[in-house]
Amino acid sequence: MFETSKEEIEYEKRLRRRLKILQEKLKEGNVKIAEGLDVEKSLLAVRSGPDGEIDLNTVDGLVRSMALAVTAMHDREELKKEASLNEIQNMYFQFIEQNFGHFYKIMRDQDLTPHDIGNALTQNERAIDEITDKLEEFLDTINQFWEGVGEIAHIHLEDMNGNIKGIFGGDLFPSHNENIASKCGIYTDTIVLPDPFLRSKHIFATYPKKRQAFYLVKHAMNILQYKTLACANVDIPIIAILPDLGALQEDEREFFFSLGKDDSLIHAGKLFNRNFESFDELMGFAQKLDTIEKAVAEIGDKSRFLFDTEWTGDISSQLNQALQSEHYKPFVDSPGVLLASQALGRMTVSNELLIKSRRLNGTPIIDAPTSWKYLAWKMEYDSERAESQTGDHDLHIVKGLQDLAMNEMEWLGNIPPEALIDIRKQGAMDDIREMLGNGINNIVNSNPTDFYKSKAHILKNIDNAFLQHKKNIDELKSKQWKFAGKDIGSWMVTGSLGVAAAVTGMPVWGLAAIAADQLLDAPKLKDIPQSIRDLADESNKVKKSPVGMLFRVRNKST
Repeated sequence: MFETSKEEIEYEKRLRRRLKILQEKLKEGNVKIAEGLDVEKSLLAVRSGPDGEIDLNTVDGLVRSMALAVTAMHDREELKKEASLNEIQNMYFQFIEQNFGHFYKIMRDQDLTPHDIGNALTQNERAIDEITDKLEEFLDTINQFWEGVGEIAHIHLEDMNGNIKGIFGGDLFPSHNENIASKCGIYTDTIVLPDPFLRSKHIFATYPKKRQAFYLVKHAMNILQYKTLACANVDIPIIAILPDLGALQEDEREFFFSLGKDDSLIHAGKLFNRNFESFDELMGFAQKLDTIEKAVAEIGDKSRFLFDTEWTGDISSQLNQALQSEHYKPFVDSPGVLLASQALGRMTVSNELLIKSRRLNGTPIIDAPTSWKYLAWKMEYDSERAESQTGDHDLHIVKGLQDLAMNEMEWLGNIPPEALIDIRKQGAMDDIREMLGNGINNIVNSNPTDFYKSKAHILKNIDNAFLQHKKNIDELKSKQWKFAGKDIGSWMVTGSLGVAAAVTGMPVWGLAAIAADQLLDAPKLKDIPQSIRDLADESNKVKKSPVGMLFRVRNKST
């Protein structure tokens, strides 16, 4: 007679719990079974023993799988009951306000920006010491808070179906001198912003104390500008702050890093016009480029060289500028290594943004042109790999929608936060959306089968949607609607409104490879976080095209 192992006893305990939950859900009518399915026969075969407990020998694989799935959904719903998303947001902002509310009041009273007050408060050593004295304790509290409720917040957002979610990325946090909800709040239902303190761990760990203090204050001031929107008592949140899972979970962070390595090989290959078989080979090549002159001489495609879209001058001067910047100078002094690490960092961020967007069933939203360019390149590289597998072509499109107008694109991008809340409370969002047309909605919900894998078809869809949008803007202005005392016509801006789409059927090629079991070996599969494997399986079923959107205001319309 074999003795039952501890693992088997634990498994049986979990299985009995799952079967009990399945039984309850079946009695409540919350689980429907289509007639004729084998699982119905399997359920009827389940028997109880003399002790009244289910005889596990009568429970086959189908019933066990069904019980596991039903229990997962049950536990997910129970977890959401522990705290609402609004409660989580209020707790978060209450903590930030307790620590930085007095500085925020000064900023508002004196009409300063987060950048201004960050500089003002870091002008002497005493002030810097006072600000950074409790930095470690503050960051530990933030980390513990998100470890406790981060998963719950994510589940709430994941389960919000049918609304347009914009997932901010490409930078630590939206620009301090603009409110991203004012720019995108009509075109999206919910904008998901990252916790900037978690995202700045590298800054707080490596930068001088003065810069640590500056970023701490700047982030706090910037994020408090979104408190009213994030904590507004509306059915669908306008703003939601979520932690990056990669900042909390090392295995996810390592996975994004590995995807970034793969993409940096492609980018560096195009930049230097040569093939790299491994990241070690790329770094070995980069280390030899130890002068700016050597690095410039090896660049084959100058269009792939980019540090900042606002930088001017030739490649040599921009390389020198980057090497002297606070972001790179403390860590790297080789031009070649800088180029390779720049590609790695940018591609890692792009992969994380696309995966986060897929997980939340949202669309990447970017307001930084440099980050936008790297995201578009990332999607281009995914499409090239898809083309090599499928034989199809033109699976990627980047479109600057301002090209559709005689001048720049005009859109609703200067909406006061109080007006956004008023629109929601009056239930006017649907009316405004109907006036604008469904252009954004059609694009963010794109499907590869709808595109017929044709660039011309994608372009036609985008052109039609936004040409109609331009006409509808004129009609909307004529309505003279007012919200929170402001005329809707005063919210018009002109600027860049761009779309990038990659018809891969999968937001990140790495996920496609996992879902298709196109991995080199079993150990590599074992190293992939279960959360990523689950996401890959789900993405393989959904077949939704990844889409990114750029919102950049150049000037307010009059």
